[in-house]
Amino acid sequence: MVLSSDIILETDRCKLRQIKKEDIPFIFSATRYKGFNDGLLWDAPESEDELVEGYDERVIKIWNKGQSYAFTICLKEENKQLGSISIRKDFDRVWNTGFWLHPQAQGKGYMTESVKAILKLGFEVLGAEKIESYHAVWNKKSEKVLKNVGMKFIEYIPQGFMKKGKWVEENKLGITKEEWQKLS
Repeated sequence: MVLSSDIILETDRCKLRQIKKEDIPFIFSATRYKGFNDGLLWDAPESEDELVEGYDERVIKIWNKGQSYAFTICLKEENKQLGSISIRKDFDRVWNTGFWLHPQAQGKGYMTESVKAILKLGFEVLGAEKIESYHAVWNKKSEKVLKNVGMKFIEYIPQGFMKKGKWVEENKLGITKEEWQKLS
């Protein structure tokens, strides 16, 4: 299944819409905060132009293949950008979600709302049977979000991803459709 690029997911306070090129200055501004990219798979770009390069490949073409959907999280009333969240197909009926919030928007519950919306999309629309997520072991804020939406620890990964020549340890958490339905 391929989602329409004009799909908008809504929570009480947020709306999630497809990432657009116009979001690049906002994304770049988040990467200027010291340590922001430490728990992300991608390194902080040197310029906005780096984010523009490959945008169509990273967002549009993958979206149109039905393999990955990347959303910008915005405040519903103000249309102010808060962060990003995506859902990607890993295996048949197993999807993976990843997310980040601009440092100025953290700690207000926006991500918990957004992950709940992504779980609903994954289970009700995309046909996922399980949704997983990874977080750097030290990233307790992401771990809290994942546990708040009902995800449970699956495994510890000592060599999760490489960052600045060193392995970052990760934990993998997940939730099945059946577990999610019991919480809904």
